[in-house]
Order: sequence, then C-alpha cells, then structure tokens
Amino acid sequence: MTPYHLHATANAWSLRKAHTHLAQLADDEAKQIAAEQLEAPEALRSPSWGRRHALGGHGDPTPDMVATADRMPRINRWKVLLDRADRRIAGLAVMTRLAADTDPLGRLIAGIPALLPGTAAIVARHLADEDAWIRNAVGLYAERSLVPGEPPCPVCQVRRLEVQTAGPVEVWTVVCAEQCLCTGQGCRCGLDGAVEGVAHIWPRAAVLAVARKADRKGQVLNAI
Repeated sequence: MTPYHLHATANAWSLRKAHTHLAQLADDEAKQIAAEQLEAPEALRSPSWGRRHALGGHGDPTPDMVATADRMPRINRWKVLLDRADRRIAGLAVMTRLAADTDPLGRLIAGIPALLPGTAAIVARHLADEDAWIRNAVGLYAERSLVPGEPPCPVCQVRRLEVQTAGPVEVWTVVCAEQCLCTGQGCRCGLDGAVEGVAHIWPRAAVLAVARKADRKGQVLNAI
C-alpha cells in the first residue's frame, strides 16, 4: 500500500476507537436520562415527605398534576455528537462508493486497500479530521507511544518514532513525531510507493523486518 493508504487505514482505526468511546458516552447518558425520568418532578413531591405525620389535603399530588407536570427538557448531548459523526462517516462511505447501510466505518476500513492513491489521500484527511473532532469533544488522546529505546528516524534522525496502536496489531504503523516529509522515490524512508510531501509512515511489520537485520536495533524494536 502507498503512504496514503497507510495513513487512511491508521486514521480509520483511530476513528473507530474514538467513535466507540463516544457511543459509550451516549449510551451512558441515555441511561442516566431514563433514570431521571423515573424520578417525580418537583411539582409532584408531597409536603409529607420527611414529616412524622402526613399533612394530607391539598398538599398531595393528584392525577391531574401527574398528567400536567412539566419537566425541563433533557438532551443527550453525546447522542447529538454521535449522530453528527455517523452522518459524516456514512457520507464518506457513499463518496467512495461503498455501501453505508449497517457499518459504514467498517466498510471504509475494508475498502481502503482497493482505493486509488488520490482517493485514499482524500479519505485519510477526512478520517483524520473526524477523529480529531471526536477526540477533542470527548477529551480522548490518540493511541500512540514512543518506540522503546527511542531509535532515530531513518530520515530526519530525530529520536521520536511513535507506534500508532489503534486497531489490531497487524495494522499498527510507525510514524515520525516530527512529521518529516517524504521526498519521493529514492527517499531514505525506503518505503515502496514513496510519495513526495507525505508525512513518513511505515507498517509496523516493515520496521521490525529492518530492525532484525541489526542485532542492536532488533533488540530495541522487537519490543514494539
């Protein structure tokens, strides 16, 4: 796959993690709202509560009060954000001519390898934007960690290579935290299908394969 496809895949799995977190927040909020609906409104609470003897008379709620008692509207703010995210993800799936009926994000993940490089680049940007939007809304950090031993980037030599760990292990990727850019064919990144101007990204498996050629590097990167 080209760097565009690698970025799109990494962004899609990161979005999957963020979307799942947002869906859980929406579900928890829905349960909280349902529990609140079971509580009697202020207008229905009898003044006998907390007293030794019931007051009776006009102080007790009546059937008419039950029918007409007002409640403050309660909006599930997380569900609003989730619906917005679902619409945008479904729209992206439709744009790439993938069916968006049941699990549009899952279909995007499965369909990314078959996309043309230019389409993969567009999808990668949209997925990154949506992922960042959700994570900012819910306060969720990206699933990244520095490569153990902090080996240098093969291009810029800065010791800030990071593993993107969203999704299954086989789709993990390694990126340079300095966002150094590829210079195209002949770039020291050594990636097949290198594209000029794209932030460097490597499949985790490829990084491990290179690392095994040198014992010292292998001992460091095999811990990824």
